[in-house]
Amino acid sequence: QKIPDRREVSAAAEQLLEEAQTAERVGFDGVWLAERHARTETFFPSPVVLAAAIAARTSGIEIATTVIQPTYYHPVHLAEQLALIDQLSKGRLIFGAGVGYHPDYFNLFGVPLKRSGKRFEETMEIIEGAWTQERFSFKGEFFDFQDILLTPKPYQQPRPPIWIGAFYDKAIERALQWDGWV
Repeated sequence: QKIPDRREVSAAAEQLLEEAQTAERVGFDGVWLAERHARTETFFPSPVVLAAAIAARTSGIEIATTVIQPTYYHPVHLAEQLALIDQLSKGRLIFGAGVGYHPDYFNLFGVPLKRSGKRFEETMEIIEGAWTQERFSFKGEFFDFQDILLTPKPYQQPRPPIWIGAFYDKAIERALQWDGWV
């Protein structure tokens, strides 16, 4: 397929924002944002950036990432960005997260597919700890943080709802530790 040009991408981005505004105006409860990378039909791969733009253009509709794959991100940076979106939206963020399944995505970001479930679990523990504790320390297989301060904290206290995206039994069991399953 043809790679979209800059005008097509810009128009698609504006259409996404207008769709969110329309959804809010006609009474939808929320908009759900997926994460897709390195595909020609993907005009807006970053749900974090799109969520921030939607937060700025709307005032009441919930904004759900369904789902971000946090294994591709630095966990403190992602926690900081999502906390800011929750602040910008005055508490309308729902953080949907999943391990990820597409080998091409892991390759694109230089993250090994092996042990991705464990990396996901550590990432989620770090995000929650950074959101809910004034100072946070963590030592795991993949990450080591000592006495970090994340500010600002999310608008919602103690944190935004966390939904886990899952297809397989082990992943569905993992979702039981959080607020919802996608």
